[in-house]
Amino acid sequence: MNLRMNKRNKWSLGLVVVVAVIAIVLVMRNGTRSESAQAAQIETTELDIGDINRVVATSGAVRPLITVEVGSQLSGQVADIFVDFNSPVTAGQLIALIDAKTFESRVLQNRADLEVANSNIIVQNASIDRAKANLRKARLEFERAEPLVKKGTLSTSEFDTALANYESAKADLTMAEAQLKNAMANREQRQASLESAEIDLERTRIRSPIDGVVIERAVDKGQTVAASLSSPKLFEIAQDLRDIQIEANVDEADIGNVHQGNEATFTVDAYPELEFAGKVEQVRLAPNEMNNVVTYTVIITAKNPDLKLLPGMTAIMEIVTGKSEAVLRVPNEAIRFKPPADSELAKKTSAGNAGQGGGQRRGGFADMDKMASQLGMDNDQRKSIETGIREIFSAMRGQFQGGGTGSHSGGGDSGQMEQRRAQMRAQISAVFKKHLDEEQFGKYEQIQRQAAETRQAQLWIQSDDGINPVMVRLGISDDTHTQVFSRELSQGAVVVTRIRSVRK
Repeated sequence: MNLRMNKRNKWSLGLVVVVAVIAIVLVMRNGTRSESAQAAQIETTELDIGDINRVVATSGAVRPLITVEVGSQLSGQVADIFVDFNSPVTAGQLIALIDAKTFESRVLQNRADLEVANSNIIVQNASIDRAKANLRKARLEFERAEPLVKKGTLSTSEFDTALANYESAKADLTMAEAQLKNAMANREQRQASLESAEIDLERTRIRSPIDGVVIERAVDKGQTVAASLSSPKLFEIAQDLRDIQIEANVDEADIGNVHQGNEATFTVDAYPELEFAGKVEQVRLAPNEMNNVVTYTVIITAKNPDLKLLPGMTAIMEIVTGKSEAVLRVPNEAIRFKPPADSELAKKTSAGNAGQGGGQRRGGFADMDKMASQLGMDNDQRKSIETGIREIFSAMRGQFQGGGTGSHSGGGDSGQMEQRRAQMRAQISAVFKKHLDEEQFGKYEQIQRQAAETRQAQLWIQSDDGINPVMVRLGISDDTHTQVFSRELSQGAVVVTRIRSVRK
């Protein structure tokens, strides 16, 4: 009985084991199928229409447009101070005094010396009058003596005395005139010394050179300043803070996209909820190198009507180096996608698509309808520009059709053709500049730069006949999307972003 029950339990246990093994095999087989299905999954996205803003992130310090350090050209004790930190000042306003006693005494001394010089001139004029009188008397005596000596009624010695007196009187007049000139020169010297002393006296009155606000006061009343080799700084005055600038450091990898006129937005820690707007005013050519990192200083100007932005604040900013509105765009992961090396897609070639879907030619400009809309041109501007462009095309058509004019071929002809294209682009740009205002032409230049920055790329498009490569041109990019130029593709086209490895 027990033996029979043991056999039955063993048989039941064996059946359970067999069922368990079959279940495990089925689970593993289903899991393998699931993994195989998951491995063959194709991830896609669609081309859409949207805006792209390419930005360069950086930071910089808020600075006044103009900052002037006010110093003293004289050494002395600060007698009084009339302004303090944050005091508004106007050009020419008295802001401090240097003790002027020493300089006042110099003015008085030089003024007295000038009076002495003036008196000496009067004396010399009197000497000249006396010398002229003596000369006149001596000449009369000589003139009377001359006929008498001829008649023999006057001795030769008396005649010689009259002649000597006459010559001496002339010499005395010449000396008196020279002394007058010397006295006049001495007066000029005394006058210059007086003016110099008066200038030094005026310099004891420290005045503001510009309209602005005092952002630093470096001295106190009673302090002695010494002006020897350099002028000691007393105050620092910032011009109207309603206009400020930010000195941002841009990495060398990004500086090529930054141009004068680019828009910028920034925030400061003091007002994290506010966003301020600015514009690139200058890209300085001098590099800044630190720890083998090269940056360039970019000056961004901004309005500060509420005076919320204070000198020294750190601005975290984004410089908009490219902007495209309502354009065809593709997610960036689709551009980075490459089919697995061992897949059938990798065997496909894009040679047949090289001449398709290229989009805009590099350096070209969009059609006139789109250009007119982007630039806000009126009918007169558009007609004038179209006329100018037609004239350029008509004038240069013969050059393009004729090809190279010289005996060189190959690279030489290609170089000449590129020169003609560059010449045509320059002439077209001149036409736009002639008929557009400054703001419109700035937008035109930005569009041209973006068109010149396009590059060729390959997208993998999924359609009814499978997945095929399509050659396109790519424009500007942001963190998520890139602009696409293509005649083949349009909004809604399905593009592959990822294919998992296929197991054989």
